Amino acid sequence: MKKRNIVLWCILAVCLLAVIFFAVAILRELYIDGQSKTFYSDIIAETETRPRQPARTGDGSTGVDEEQAGYTYEWLPYVDFDELNKTYPGIVGWIRLDDTLLNYPVMQYTDNDFFISHLPDGTPHRSGSVFLDHRNESDFSDKSILIYGHQTRDQDMFSILKNYRDRNFYESNPVIHLHTPDKDYMIVIFAGHLAHSQRDHPPLHFENDEAFMDYIRYLEGASLFRSNVSVSAQDRIVSLCTCAYDFDEARLIITGILLEY
Repeated sequence: MKKRNIVLWCILAVCLLAVIFFAVAILRELYIDGQSKTFYSDIIAETETRPRQPARTGDGSTGVDEEQAGYTYEWLPYVDFDELNKTYPGIVGWIRLDDTLLNYPVMQYTDNDFFISHLPDGTPHRSGSVFLDHRNESDFSDKSILIYGHQTRDQDMFSILKNYRDRNFYESNPVIHLHTPDKDYMIVIFAGHLAHSQRDHPPLHFENDEAFMDYIRYLEGASLFRSNVSVSAQDRIVSLCTCAYDFDEARLIITGILLEY
C-alpha cells in the first residue's frame, strides 16, 4: 500500500513539475512578445504626439482658388527623423497603413541579417524590425525597392500583408504610406504573389525598360488579386516581403508603385 502511495505521489509530482514548466514557458513567451509591443508602442507614441503637417494633393494648378482647383488636404504624421536618428541611427523611413497595426520605423544596416533579429535600438529580439534591403539606396531613389518584415503570431510587423489575399481587403486598403526624411510617398498596391525565398528574389535593378515591364507583367500574372492600377516604364516600385507558410521557404510579396504626395 505504501509503495502504491509513493508511486502516486511521484506521478503527482511529475505532473506538477510539468505544469510549472509549461506555465513558465508561456509566461516567458508572453514577456518576450510584450517587450516588442512595449518598444514599438513607445516609439509610435513618441512620433504621434509631435505636431502634424499637412500634405497638399490636387491637380497642380497655380494662381487659382485652391478649392476650385480640386485640392484636398491630408494630415500626415510628422516624424522627426533627426531626433529619432540619435537613438536609432539606422532609421531611413516610416511605413504605415491607416487603421491597422502596420505603423513602424524602417531601418537599414550593412547587411540583411541584423534587423531580422534586432529591434531598431539594437536589442536582440525575434520580432526584429521592418528594414530596407542593404543594397537599396537609403533615400528610396532606386527603381525597385525591397522592404522586409516578419509575420508574427501577434499579428504585428508585416502580418497584415497576408490580408491582401482577400480582394475585399485590397480594395479597402489600396495604399500604404511611406515617409522619409525628405519626402512623403504613397505605395499604390497593384500585385501580390508567393515566391521562394532562394529562387524568386525580387530584382532590384533592370537592364532596360523592357526588362522592367517584363517583370511587371510577371507580377500581374502571378498576383493573388486583380488590380486596375496601370504601371508604366517610368514608375518605381516597392516590394514588401514577409513570411508565408504555403510551402517551404515561401514568401509573400506585396508590390506597389511609389508615388510622391
